[in-house]
Amino acid sequence: MKAFIFHCWGGDGKSCWSSWLCDYLHNKNIETKSPDFPDTNNPNLTKWLDSIRNINKKFNEKDEWVLVGHSLGCPTILRLLESFGPDEHVKKVILVAGFAKDLGIPEIRNFVDMEFNWKKIKSKCDEFVLISSDNDPFIPLDEGERVAKLLGAKFVVEKNAGHLNDFSCPRLIDLL
Repeated sequence: MKAFIFHCWGGDGKSCWSSWLCDYLHNKNIETKSPDFPDTNNPNLTKWLDSIRNINKKFNEKDEWVLVGHSLGCPTILRLLESFGPDEHVKKVILVAGFAKDLGIPEIRNFVDMEFNWKKIKSKCDEFVLISSDNDPFIPLDEGERVAKLLGAKFVVEKNAGHLNDFSCPRLIDLL
């Protein structure tokens, strides 16, 4: 297994719980990538995808990749899966505070301004998990539920966890 962690808008590869998860996986001898994406405060989807491909050219099925995203990292993962070639595939995707629609935030609209190719996305991953909070101030619970249904994902609702910035990492480990 290999892991790739996708950070949120305004974050970096060590933001929120990413650093803890990265350290945990390294201690389990799991190759983990948790990069800083460019222009994090004014993100551009094309630049973020180019950055990912510069770090990892191909996501081979034999490597059993697990992709974990937080907030804006989630539509980034979905767009990455859309870009996969015929011989690219991942084992699991975990979307924390995931969304796939315009939230009314101009700075991140370019990640969600086109319809997603749900059929292709689903064909490029064996298993999806979507984790939402019942009191997220940015992403309504029904958006998480909608995306989970579109993906056929396991849907996990955390109580009073806000935007899941300080998400309980042991719980996340259980979902890997």
